[in-house]
Amino acid sequence: MCDFKGPCVVIGYTNDPIPFKFGGFSPEGYRSTDDYYDTFDAFLFYWWEVLEPVILNKVGGSGAALFDYARGGPQFGPDGLLIGPPLSPVMGVFTGPDSSSGVGDLRQAKSRLGLSYARRDDGKESLFGDDSRATLGEVLVFCSPHIASLY
Repeated sequence: MCDFKGPCVVIGYTNDPIPFKFGGFSPEGYRSTDDYYDTFDAFLFYWWEVLEPVILNKVGGSGAALFDYARGGPQFGPDGLLIGPPLSPVMGVFTGPDSSSGVGDLRQAKSRLGLSYARRDDGKESLFGDDSRATLGEVLVFCSPHIASLY
């Protein structure tokens, strides 16, 4: 639903008793290419009981900032934020043009910070705090060619 719609802002929240809100900015948008994109302009963010989101910038160079898998949800870096990560290998394995095997569950997310995106201000190595995985209540994706001009 988001392919070829331009840059995107992904916003989600967990199903915890107090919802934790998080997201990311993809200046490249999505095309389901099963490839990755290099950029310094992508970033993650979160907020929890505060008005201003905390931004986590891309670290370690621009390489592999965004992954664009046809069988998974938005992915920031190899490990920064993965929403609905594919359940089967993507690169190097031919599964057919319309294969649905290995499609990730968009209600699940995982995060590891520090290698591709900055750690949280409190030093936690996951966007979700102490847990590296989270069950999501909702994920929204806003796409527009004009979003990049706002950043």
